Amino acid sequence: MSITASHISKTFGDFAALDKVSLHVPAGKLVALLGPSGSGKTTLLRIIAGLEMADEGSGHILFGNEDVSLLPPGKRGVGFVFQHYALFRHLSVAENIAFGLRIRKGPERPSKATITSRVQELLALVQLEHLGKRYPTQLSGGQRQRVALARALAVQPKVLLLDEPFGALDAKVRRDLRRWLRNFHDGIHITTLFVTHDQEEALEIADDVVILNSGRVEQVGSPQEVYDRPATPFVHKFLGNVNQILLPWEGIIQGTKVPVEENVAFVRPHDIELLRPETAQPGALATVLDLHAAGPIAKIAAKRTDGRGIIDIELPRAYFDQLNLREGDTILLRARLEPVCQTILVTKPPMT
Repeated sequence: MSITASHISKTFGDFAALDKVSLHVPAGKLVALLGPSGSGKTTLLRIIAGLEMADEGSGHILFGNEDVSLLPPGKRGVGFVFQHYALFRHLSVAENIAFGLRIRKGPERPSKATITSRVQELLALVQLEHLGKRYPTQLSGGQRQRVALARALAVQPKVLLLDEPFGALDAKVRRDLRRWLRNFHDGIHITTLFVTHDQEEALEIADDVVILNSGRVEQVGSPQEVYDRPATPFVHKFLGNVNQILLPWEGIIQGTKVPVEENVAFVRPHDIELLRPETAQPGALATVLDLHAAGPIAKIAAKRTDGRGIIDIELPRAYFDQLNLREGDTILLRARLEPVCQTILVTKPPMT
């Protein structure tokens, strides 16, 4: 079932958390809401869940073709997973998973046998079938997050919403769990929208990424699209490292007409080509300041010889070793426009 939010606004006093935000999550897709703190991503997720209400008359939330804007959370058919699990410490793992089914009333409540069967099915699904009798305090952070996910799925929701699902975990567990979530989603195909501020997380596991900034959508696209073809300077700066190169700088961009007025070029460190001056090829002159070559990628900081900034460069280790660079060496730099990442030029007022 798809999720559609259209023209959603939310204000808190004088602060506009969301400003006419629209998005569409296709049925069966795993989509990330990505943005810095204060961008509105959690507020939007909570409005979709019914935990917050949008400003009156500001828009609609649809699940498939059904308008759920005025329905309470319990009537929307949403599975919600919080960052800090929100598990009941006094209940076992199995009892936590069964909770949403057991509190149903009247004919909506399944039989005891059905609940037991559903819990066992979900424990197997999240690969915790041997831990049903344990309590949350006896589990690791990754295990508790999987219990929270199983509990959200127990009520057979129409859509699944995750709010910073891995934010409370350490880096290694977070990497392992997000890989598990991607494989898990591929097995169940429930429409899933998750909030994160972790760029790597969003780019690694999402089918599509919605990038929010100051309560507005900056760009929507596949991970490769938003990274390789950022629609705005904000997206380019927000996703990964980027050099903001003040132009003009003779030789830095080859085969491109640079406007006469002052400009800034946004170029990622791995899109900077580094050459030795003795190659006699075109490029912009710089001086090596720092070298860090631990691992497969060498990182170099170079100062422009015209004194107008420092450029970060990333090179494959094998190529770096061939260059035999030292601090203080003069080098040539030029930005690759293709095929890795298109450089964005934005007009900037002349320097005074």
